[in-house]
Amino acid sequence: MATSAKPRGKTANLLFGTQTQFDQAATGNYLSTFFYSENLGETEPFEENPLIGLSRNNNRDATEPQPGLLSAAGDIVVPLDANHFPYWLTMLFGQPNTTGAGPYTHVWTSGSEVLPWRTIEVEKRAGLAFYQTLGVVANGMSLDATRGGGFRQVTLNCLARNQVKLTTSGGGTPPAMVPTSLLPASQGLLRVNGALAGNFLGASINYQNGFADDESINGTKFVSGYDLDTEAQLTGNGRVRYTDDTYYDIMNAGAPVALELEFGEAADARINFAMPAVRFDRAPFAPINGPGRLESEFGFRAEQTTGAPMLTVTVTNNVDAYVL
Repeated sequence: MATSAKPRGKTANLLFGTQTQFDQAATGNYLSTFFYSENLGETEPFEENPLIGLSRNNNRDATEPQPGLLSAAGDIVVPLDANHFPYWLTMLFGQPNTTGAGPYTHVWTSGSEVLPWRTIEVEKRAGLAFYQTLGVVANGMSLDATRGGGFRQVTLNCLARNQVKLTTSGGGTPPAMVPTSLLPASQGLLRVNGALAGNFLGASINYQNGFADDESINGTKFVSGYDLDTEAQLTGNGRVRYTDDTYYDIMNAGAPVALELEFGEAADARINFAMPAVRFDRAPFAPINGPGRLESEFGFRAEQTTGAPMLTVTVTNNVDAYVL
């Protein structure tokens, strides 16, 4: 008996397009990008049905349940790539401001009131099964800046309307994929008030757009949309090696400081996350847990100022535009 190829993650492909209507898939030729993992899909749990008087065999066994509320969501893990990560930044923050003539500088800022809906299509059985998720919005982003091997990754939390399975791709004829520009996880730097910070062992940030379900009745079992009814939030944490009282004094003062995380050393492959006002949580500094070196863990939250948004992401690369 001959062997046969089974579906596997390695053969998956991801396409996306921008929708004009929340409940209608994007049309035209989608764009292609790459990813590490995804679990987009629908969930519709069953719930207990307390209806009395149904026909039954006995008085103890469970009876037929009732359907729960359908929701569509999932995470996509993508590389922090100077050329491809901007696709996801546009979902998170809207259109960038682009300047330059190669390399180009693309700037995204938090606080936008208008964010796009996307159709994301994942090919899971080569040429046979294409799963399209409609009405996708990027609700959040988490990034770990700890030094490590491989390439740095970002987790995107997405909300959606629904998912359908197609037997042929709905993405048209995608153009050639933009070249990769992967950023190593071994590199990165942190600045505090514009000065390069030393002895930082790692940090992470978590940005949340704060989408809320629009529960308007629409004749279907799907959500009517997502509203930006709550404030966006950016929180994080980090770890620092204790050498003197500099960071203790900064954190203990309670006043906001400017914080930047930057990745990539090349002039045409760099991503900078700038937070103009960050406040650190009050916590014990440099606790002693043994005879070894002293380290401190800290949490922080970002805020806007009168002159700057809570977060500005600047990408420098050789892609001329991200108009989607």
